[in-house]
Amino acid sequence: MNLIKKEFKYNLKNLLIWITVIVLFNLMFSSITDLVNNQNSLVLSFLEKMPETFLKAFNLDLNTLSRPEGLFGSEGMTFMFIFFGIFGITLASKIFAGEFDNKTIEYLLIKPFSRKKIFSEKVFVLSINTFLLFAFFLLTILLFFKLFVSENYSNIVLVSFSLYLFVTEFFFASLSILISLITKNKKLTNSIVMGILFFMYFGYSVTQGVKNAEIIRKISIFNYMSTIDTIKNLNGFYLNSFLILVISITVIFISMKLFEKQNILL
Repeated sequence: MNLIKKEFKYNLKNLLIWITVIVLFNLMFSSITDLVNNQNSLVLSFLEKMPETFLKAFNLDLNTLSRPEGLFGSEGMTFMFIFFGIFGITLASKIFAGEFDNKTIEYLLIKPFSRKKIFSEKVFVLSINTFLLFAFFLLTILLFFKLFVSENYSNIVLVSFSLYLFVTEFFFASLSILISLITKNKKLTNSIVMGILFFMYFGYSVTQGVKNAEIIRKISIFNYMSTIDTIKNLNGFYLNSFLILVISITVIFISMKLFEKQNILL
């Protein structure tokens, strides 16, 4: 319990900063949605002249942009995916690799607790923090759309967006845990996993419509949580999201076994 309190206290400021950024971002996009939709004819006429590959690279779809969720689902979610991924990565590396950087891992292991308990409590703190960021996103996007958006929109789409972001931060947090235990270095872990994040996201979005790059899209988790298709179908990719969470939990389980058996040398 002392470890849980310590980790919560140590990461509270970071969590509050990220929550503030997410809330303000939701407020900005929600408040301009009606304005953009009122001028949509000008925007669409401009975008119609753009090459199709250009539109796909920037996650733009002319049919969905006419909907209230279209602006957020195309441009807003691009930033959100990156933000949530970075949050999960940096938090996990701070909680795990940070122990090696701060030279506190040996002190932690001499306490009368099993490695499994130490690992589980750290994962618990990580899970609560990722859930809280997801919860604030969900509550504020629903609230701000209700306050600022006058046209009809789908709450199912907004909830689906929120779910995708939780899946994203948890997936990359799980990778960050594993890489933290392998590299035992926070900066190196952040560099590796953020590289994977950007490769997956832009590898998926930029190669839309390119047949030879289909394999790149298939190995990206974002291929299985399409915001554009969610808006079009008014339904989320819930099974895909669940399966990605299962993969994330599996990676965490592997990390726990590694942590229990590895030789800690500073």
